[in-house]
Parts: sequence; structure tokens; C-alpha cells
Amino acid sequence: MRRFILLSIALLFIITSCNEVKKSDIDINAVLDNYEVKSEWLNYRLSLEYWDYYTTGKADSLDFYNGLFRHLIKDDDLLQAVNSRTQNFTDEDDRRRFELVKSSVLSGQIDLEPDIVQLKDSLSNIDINYRAMFEGEQANTNELYQIYRTDKNRTRREAAYRAYVSVGEKMQDGLSRLFKLRNQKAKKLGYNNYFGLSLKYQGIELHEYMDLLKQLDTLSENAYDAILASIKDKTGLLDPNIWDLAFAYNDIYKKVDAYFPVDSQMRYVDNSLEAIGYDLEDLPIYFDLESRDGKSQFAYAFTIKAPYDMRILANLTDGILSTKTLMHEVGHALHSAYIRQDRSIFSSTMIEGIWAEAMGQTMAALVNEKEWLTKYAHMPTKLADDYLKAKRELDIIYLRTTLLRLHFEFEAYNNPNRDLNQVFWELSSKYLKISQHEDLYPWASIIHYTTHPVYLHNYLYADMIAAQNIYFLKDMYNGVIDRETTKSFLSQNYFRFGAKYDWRELLKRGTDSELDTKYYLTDLGL
Repeated sequence: MRRFILLSIALLFIITSCNEVKKSDIDINAVLDNYEVKSEWLNYRLSLEYWDYYTTGKADSLDFYNGLFRHLIKDDDLLQAVNSRTQNFTDEDDRRRFELVKSSVLSGQIDLEPDIVQLKDSLSNIDINYRAMFEGEQANTNELYQIYRTDKNRTRREAAYRAYVSVGEKMQDGLSRLFKLRNQKAKKLGYNNYFGLSLKYQGIELHEYMDLLKQLDTLSENAYDAILASIKDKTGLLDPNIWDLAFAYNDIYKKVDAYFPVDSQMRYVDNSLEAIGYDLEDLPIYFDLESRDGKSQFAYAFTIKAPYDMRILANLTDGILSTKTLMHEVGHALHSAYIRQDRSIFSSTMIEGIWAEAMGQTMAALVNEKEWLTKYAHMPTKLADDYLKAKRELDIIYLRTTLLRLHFEFEAYNNPNRDLNQVFWELSSKYLKISQHEDLYPWASIIHYTTHPVYLHNYLYADMIAAQNIYFLKDMYNGVIDRETTKSFLSQNYFRFGAKYDWRELLKRGTDSELDTKYYLTDLGL
């Protein structure tokens, strides 16, 4: 019966597409209306399938619904509409809808190609089900992450790091093929490579993007050099490795993490959000927070249907980083829960990646506030001060790591025939100034390259936007913690609009300013 129903749905999509009148001068709005109705239903079905896939490792109908979506975006009238050079829109909502649909449809010409989907899903399946061996037993990603950053035994830290990135060895061949395959498809559409195509459809100019990375590199290099020298002094190591950088801050993090046991993190989040007006118990947000076999080891927020059904997948572990991750994903869910738009096209599935991550990071930034740490985590003031000082240095290390990852992805698409492992370690030497380990493939263990290509930069922009939001709230309302003005600001200026406006316009509406890196740089002490 299930197979009959699915076949009937497929036939309905094909018949309705075939019955549409073909004409040279198409009614663009009518075509977009048709797309909006069908894509709303398909996005709902796909969201359910992906939830099953990431929480269990299985999804019975994922390929089927991806196939329907692929058929939808290949429709001749739709392609003619989004490629039309004459759009006489009198309504700004119609104009915005056209921009969103065009970006989604044209990027989908590559991302939903059967060979791309098959290779991507096969790699994703490896990542979801892989469990590294460590000291004779299977270990999950979060456990290994903690050990390689905090264990006092350097040999054990190295072993944990090697296990942490060991999935990369299994994925590196397939991911290298995926980079090349995406490029081949992009060239057929007239682009030099997939990276350039993807940035264009995200509304980012390549030269401006590269200029930003260069600026951040220049501004952070001296500070990073000083931090690296300090790490050498703290550890007594002449040649620190990747598994030594965070360990230099182990003493402070051990103390801080003691205030964030697993069974307290949800309570901290609940209480602090309720104090600004968000009652999670009254919102349709479902949580899956315990690690298990077959479940993705990372964290995601799934909007099944905004604003009625949001779900959060995470794998909580002791420590402040786990709490920040949880707060970030809750930020995504709140964003979707407070969308108030009549048109489905402006729901969360169309929100630009930069803006979606910015809302998550703005919420996660609350955990970095001294007032939050002392009140909700009950941390002593002196410890909170020491933590925030150490965090600033770790944030600069994180920025340098981000620059490494972003430049690597650019090179992977710009020069895909190079030895990508060599590229990665050369960039590691440049940005982190650490020894190379060419027997490891850390780049292939970064799941975003597989599942969310040309996406990692969104987190960098998100950090800059979050810093700007926090500074604005403090300046305008004298704080962000325990103030319902924080909820009003986010819900009224940002959340309710969904994808109705470009992220740049939303930021200017909220903070009365375009994106300004000075707030982010001030937080870093640069």
C-alpha cells in the first residue's frame, strides 16, 4: 500500500507538470505559485525523512522525495521563469520570492543530481554510523573531542585526536570525487567551479569574501603568534601540535566544565530563556539529546514545519561547549517557532545560511555573558573572569582554524586535482603554524564539506552578526540577560520575518547599521 501511495504521488507530480500550458511568454508569478505549493509539501516530507536519517541512520523514502524534488526543479516553465531577464514585479514580496526560488532552483540543478546525491548520501552514511576505536573500545566523537583537548597524558591526547579524525581516511577518496563532480556540473552551467557558483547564489561577491578572510588573517596573525608562544611556555613544548593547543587551557576548562554536568544543561537553557520571555515547554520543540548507535554524532535543528514542529538533535556531554551547542540549536528552533508569515516561501527552509546561523549564534552568545555564567551556571565571579580571558585566546585559535578550513574548501574546488591532503597540511602550517601529519585526513572528517558544501563561512559571518546584535542590545537596553527586551528585539526585528527580507536588510532593521566587523574584532581584542 505504501508503495502504491508513493507511486500515485509521483504520477500526480508528473501529470500536473505535463499538463501545464507551454508558452514563450510565461506568467512568472503563476509558475512560482505552482512551485511554492509543491515545494512546501516536499520540504515537509524531506524534513521528516532527514530527521529519521540523522536520528536512526535510516530513511525509507528519502531517495523517493529527493527524486520528486529533482523532477520539480527540472520543470521547463520553472527554469524559463527563473532565467527570465524581464521581471516586472510591482510587489516587493513577489520580487523577493523570485530571488529565493531562483537561488534554490539553480543551485538544485547540481545538488540534486542523482550521482551527486548518491555519493553525498553514501559518505554521510559512513559518517553517521562510524565509531572510532580508542584504547580497544568504540568511542563517540564527543568523548574523543574531550580527551584530545583535556587529557594530561600527551600520548593519549594524540591517540584520541587520531581516532577523532580517523573517519577521514574512509571518506577522503569519496569526498575528493565529490569536489570534482560538483565542479563538473558547475562548468556545464557556465561557471569556473562549484565554489564560485555557490557563493553567487548566496549573494556573496567572491572578491569581497576573500578580502574579508585576508583582513582577518592580517589582524589576527600577531595575536596568534603571541598565543602560540604562550602555549609553548605553559606546556614546555618547543613544537606544539594540534592536540596541544586547547590543552594549554585545560586547567581553566576543567574548573569551568564542572559547572556544566549533562543533567543540568537543559535546565540552564530553560531557566535563562524563560527569564527573557521564551518558555520552551509551551513551544512545539522536540529534543533528542542522548547519544546512541545509528544516530548522528553532531547537532542539528530540524524545522519540520514552521512554526508548528521543530526538532533538535544533539549529543550532550559534560562541559560548557555542549551547553553552547545546545543553546545554538535552540536558537534555530526559536527562530522557526516565531516565524509569522502567510507565504510558505518565507518559512525557514528559505532563510539564508548566514542569517540562520546568526540567530543560533546570537542565542549561544548569551552563555558567554558573565551575568549568565554566574547566575545560571552558579559560577564564581573570579572563575567567570578567568574563563572569559582564556576564551578570548581560544577564540583567536578558532578564528585561525576557521581561516584554514575556509581556504581549504576554496582550494578544493579551485584546484581539485592537487593532493588535497597536502593542501590541508600546508594551510595548517600557514594558519596554525603546527607540524604536518600527512598520514591523517582531518579535512575529510569535516562533515560540512560533504553535506553542506560552501557553508562553513556562514558561521564566521554569524559570529560577526551575533557580536553586533549583543553590542546593540547592551547599548540600547543596558544588557541582554534577564531582559524581555531581548526577546522583543529578536522576535519582532528578526524571527517573525523568516526569509521575507535579505539578511543584510534585517540586520540594518535591527541594529540600524550594516554589518561591521569592529564588534567581532573588539570581542577578540584585535
